Amino acid sequence: MSKRILILPLICIVFYANAQSLDLYESMVTAETLRSKIEYLADDQMEGRATGSIGNIITQRYIYDKFKGFGLLPYNWSYTQSVPLNDSIIVRNVIGIIPSINSSDEYVIVSAHYDHLGEMSGKIYNGADDNASGVAALISLVEMFSQMRHDGMGPKRNIVFVAFDGKENNMAGSRYFVSNLDIPKKKIICDINLDMLGTDLVPPRRNKEYLIFLGEEKLKEQFRGIASYLASRNKYRIDLDQSFYGSKDFSRFFYEMSDQIIFDQAGIPAVIFSSGFHDHTYKPTDDIGIINFSLLAKRIQLIFDFIERVTKY
Repeated sequence: MSKRILILPLICIVFYANAQSLDLYESMVTAETLRSKIEYLADDQMEGRATGSIGNIITQRYIYDKFKGFGLLPYNWSYTQSVPLNDSIIVRNVIGIIPSINSSDEYVIVSAHYDHLGEMSGKIYNGADDNASGVAALISLVEMFSQMRHDGMGPKRNIVFVAFDGKENNMAGSRYFVSNLDIPKKKIICDINLDMLGTDLVPPRRNKEYLIFLGEEKLKEQFRGIASYLASRNKYRIDLDQSFYGSKDFSRFFYEMSDQIIFDQAGIPAVIFSSGFHDHTYKPTDDIGIINFSLLAKRIQLIFDFIERVTKY
């Protein structure tokens, strides 16, 4: 029997084993685990997580404990990065690194902002979708990739997880982070930003199981088409929208409204995953009741698969 005939079954076994291992990590995120995270982050006690508020500081500590607890390495010797917003308010980013298993000098950044609008006119703006859903996704990805790293299964590039503060203050946290990078820009593959991932409310939709993905044209060619391929797979079957309402102008507007734009302006490829604006955005009604937890779990699983491939190819 020739070596060639033996190699093909071996390749099939390797790919099957890899797919099975990814399924194992993806099973770590469920509707129940996400509900627990978002109920905590979007509770009234967090006071809407406005930058500088007690609730914002509690949230920052919650993310810090998760990053440290799952074994992430500190960024530039610290898990927090602070910058004064004004004389009385400090913006605090939370940052942790999962190192590659093969001593890579390249990085993928995964980000989400944790601040929201706070309390106004006696009403609390809890921001369950904006952006407790993105933070829940970020922490879930931390859990999955830290377990993968523990098992020696990846990642093959370093992953920097960043929870930004100050997004609602002219993106102060991401501006400071990008302006004070401790990583050479040319070594950053891309930023993958997560902002408002929890709803199925963007009309008009034939399929409520959708996911908005903008900025793919910013990526190197080798990473283009991955998200579309994953969305078409039977395990996901998600309607991937790369146009946002089919409007180039609105797509550009939406892309410029969150932290990925700061990376893009610095010449770093950046994409955003989102479920989009809706009637509850920036309103007190952005609460736990509008979140589709099972759909959010599926979106996070797809994003995990996307990031794993970006760190590998």
